[in-house]
Amino acid sequence: MAKGSKKKTASTPMEGNGKKGPELDALKEFWQGMPEEAREELLRLAEEADSEDEFIRSVFVGDCPECTSPETALAEGPDGEEDLTVGHCEACGYLWCLECDSRLSAGTRCGHWDVCEACSQVDEATGVCGISPDECDLIQDWLSRREHA
Repeated sequence: MAKGSKKKTASTPMEGNGKKGPELDALKEFWQGMPEEAREELLRLAEEADSEDEFIRSVFVGDCPECTSPETALAEGPDGEEDLTVGHCEACGYLWCLECDSRLSAGTRCGHWDVCEACSQVDEATGVCGISPDECDLIQDWLSRREHA
């Protein structure tokens, strides 16, 4: 992933990831099922990243939506562990939901989770519905009402 490493083609999954057997087969199937544009973007981000941590940050957190700084990371939850759904900007202190981009206050969870919990589309076995927040009409309505309140 470091700059100057051999460029990988977008038609095959990244090799040397330590995955074997069924895990590697699942990774290959996932990779081949991705749109070419998405594979190329992931490879571009991997090529530009100085480290594995930077690649992960660029894919899962991105730049700050408030000040556009790249100095972002996953926020720590109340238990001291990284919260995979909350981004934190180290430059301006902004906290936001990585799923719906709502501004958050420290120690609070995003209100879109209340919308999700009340949704009839939730799979009882997994606890999720499989619809991303940016494609969910209920969450988009909730976000719109918040913006106009």
